Amino acid sequence: MGPFIVSARKYRPATFDTVVGQEAVTETLKNAIRTGHLAQAFLFTGPRGVGKTTCARILARTINCEQLHDDLSTCGECAPCKTFEEGHSLNIFELDAASNNSVDDIRNLILQVQIAPQVGTKKVYIIDEVHMLSAAAFNAFLKTLEEPPSYAIFILATTEKHKILPTILSRCQVFDFRRITVADTVRHLAGIAVKEDIQAEPQALHVIAQKADGGLRDALSIFDQLVSFSGHRLSYQDVVTNLNVLDHEHYFSITEAILKGDTAACLLEFDTILRNGFDGHLFIAGLGHHFRDLLVARDPRTIGLLEVSEDLNARYLKQGAAAPRHLLFDGLERIAQCDAQYKLVKEPRLLVELTLIQLCRLADKGDADNGNAAMPAAASAPPATAKATAPGNVSAEASTLAQKKSPDGPVAPPQATATPAPAPVKATSVAAPDPVRRSTGLPSLRQIQAEAERVQAPVAAPPSAAPEETALDKPEAASLLPVNNALLLKVWKDYALERKREGKNSLHATLVAREPEPEGPGKVRFVIVNEVQEKYMREEKPALLGHLRRALGDEKLELEIVKVEVTDNRPRYTPKDRFNLMAERNPALLKLREELDLDLG
Repeated sequence: MGPFIVSARKYRPATFDTVVGQEAVTETLKNAIRTGHLAQAFLFTGPRGVGKTTCARILARTINCEQLHDDLSTCGECAPCKTFEEGHSLNIFELDAASNNSVDDIRNLILQVQIAPQVGTKKVYIIDEVHMLSAAAFNAFLKTLEEPPSYAIFILATTEKHKILPTILSRCQVFDFRRITVADTVRHLAGIAVKEDIQAEPQALHVIAQKADGGLRDALSIFDQLVSFSGHRLSYQDVVTNLNVLDHEHYFSITEAILKGDTAACLLEFDTILRNGFDGHLFIAGLGHHFRDLLVARDPRTIGLLEVSEDLNARYLKQGAAAPRHLLFDGLERIAQCDAQYKLVKEPRLLVELTLIQLCRLADKGDADNGNAAMPAAASAPPATAKATAPGNVSAEASTLAQKKSPDGPVAPPQATATPAPAPVKATSVAAPDPVRRSTGLPSLRQIQAEAERVQAPVAAPPSAAPEETALDKPEAASLLPVNNALLLKVWKDYALERKREGKNSLHATLVAREPEPEGPGKVRFVIVNEVQEKYMREEKPALLGHLRRALGDEKLELEIVKVEVTDNRPRYTPKDRFNLMAERNPALLKLREELDLDLG
């Protein structure tokens, strides 16, 4: 048995027709050879393992062949072809710029260029990883590259085109090599499997192609590794086991549980994945890719974007049709947030589990919305007494009053039997009028609830202990979800920074002047101190509230903006103290300080 040769070398293309996935490049080079319009400098750029050096060698061999066939395939019998196959061609020179990147190396190359070819008509210089040349070496190479001898052709190859000097690029014909598609990679691997007498499942080859990420050399290396493990039969299970790839079955099972709103099944499946040794970040990234495939499977126009086997293609079509579009859209957004926050949190498993719970709630919400849409308007509307009897501080007496309707006039609210509390601090509310008020003269349910809370409330503190407050909004508390304070602060700061990037420095100063505070389940409170901040927050509240609801995963979250009159007029003795006092009243001073880089001394 002869020595083992890896597939990337054993099946390296020898002609332009055998190059995989680069038809645009190979056809252009073939036409240039036929018409004799060959440039003297080429630049081949693209990702790793897509055929740059291979095409350079094929081009060099083709233009030196003395008996070229009509299809531009080499004869293999002339002296240039034989010396090329034996590996000591005098007309083709390969230079690794990663290890020969100095000015002296380029000088030696320029000296070699001055010598005419002894066999054949062209001397080809292939410089691989050309972006590794130093700036001085590039400058030394410029003159020779622009005006080489008629028999010299330079082929530069690189994976990082942006690192090459523009003066070099302008002297070359640039060919951009694209990533090899999954279909082309699978087709090439299947052909090699047939030649090597290996039985490979199509789904296994698809996983290898996806893992290679567009690099054919990577795909062939993975193929050799798996063949060494499994022998002459390459199964899908062997591939996912050895490549640390999550089986598609996990994602299909998770999605089925999400569609049913089965939170327990999702958490158990995720626990199984962790017990099998997979990383939670890998799982959440794969779940996002799975949701993306389900989304493109819903539309016949985008089915071609699915790069999976035929069996999986049918399953994606079936599950994609069953998944609501709103669930896929919102789910992708939640998964993207989880992916971005995964490395920042101290409990990544809890973050992933919270995301799965939110996805199940999205599915439940869609079902509830569909059910309410099918019900008549009168049947779907809650009774008027539901709000008055909601859990909270409302007494049984207030509930009874809310249910009574007296024809003689309004029902008097209950009288307090305890010691009356001192008069509260005057506060002006800008809340909307009560939508439950009717023209019959009955007191509104909000008034009844407020009176009941006043009756049961403990004795309040003296008025001097509480500052004067002006509530901009009085939202109706409808959410019972607790607010994660750490996540709230992070989301709030990120939102403030985004506004700063947009040039809204005054709004940014208002948002970072104080921290938001959770006020019980489903409610956040933010304090402002002057009219300028009040104006900014009124305009920004709808967008801010929508962002908080999406980021915290609570569609019923409410944000209360409270204006507090600052009564602390104590003298400030240091410049910093005086500046902070002025900045509280006028946040624009913070912007002025940042722009002028002022020192408070």
